[in-house]
Amino acid sequence: MKLDALQLENDEKGLDSFYVSFGDLMVILCVFFVMLLSMSRVDVGSFEQIKSVMTGNTEDTLVELAEVLQAKIEEAPGIPGASVELTKDGVRLDLDTGVLFESGSAVIRGEALDSIAPLLDEIHQTEYFIDVEGHSDDVPLYRIEDGEIETNWSLSGKRASSVILHLRDFGFDALRLRAVGYADTRAIVDITGKSGDELEQARARNRRVSLLIR
Repeated sequence: MKLDALQLENDEKGLDSFYVSFGDLMVILCVFFVMLLSMSRVDVGSFEQIKSVMTGNTEDTLVELAEVLQAKIEEAPGIPGASVELTKDGVRLDLDTGVLFESGSAVIRGEALDSIAPLLDEIHQTEYFIDVEGHSDDVPLYRIEDGEIETNWSLSGKRASSVILHLRDFGFDALRLRAVGYADTRAIVDITGKSGDELEQARARNRRVSLLIR
């Protein structure tokens, strides 16, 4: 009887040790998955900025790409209507639709393609994905053309698609590209309270095609 009681006590202690170890393992796994989830939410732009600061090396990063594109834009004779910014989402290259398109048109001007070729060449050498975003101003657009309704939504989408087609001709892999039309929902300049020339300048800034390199 004493042996049975001793055996039972040892078994219970063994179970207690197992449950403690199993509990520790579950806690470690939970912490691990939380860390993975947190890392998955870090935008690539933010991650590469942190990486560059930690390592002191910007080679083959979005930080380097932003610097190269900025230098290309500022080189003589310069690239009109283009600006670049490193954001938490990636590198954002804004192109003025006034340079790329005729008013109300989604057909890219031939001469505009030559001016942005140096920028596209730099982007093409990377392996990043590119969201091509079409943006319009707030002036309402509603017309029927060739039996189809045209609005700021459709125009912004068509302009993004036109740039996508040019990127494909330039040699970009289709799997890297995505076209998005935002109409006037993502203005970069608030027009509230503006009028006259100030308002027109703000609207001109908001009319753009953005390449988000991520």
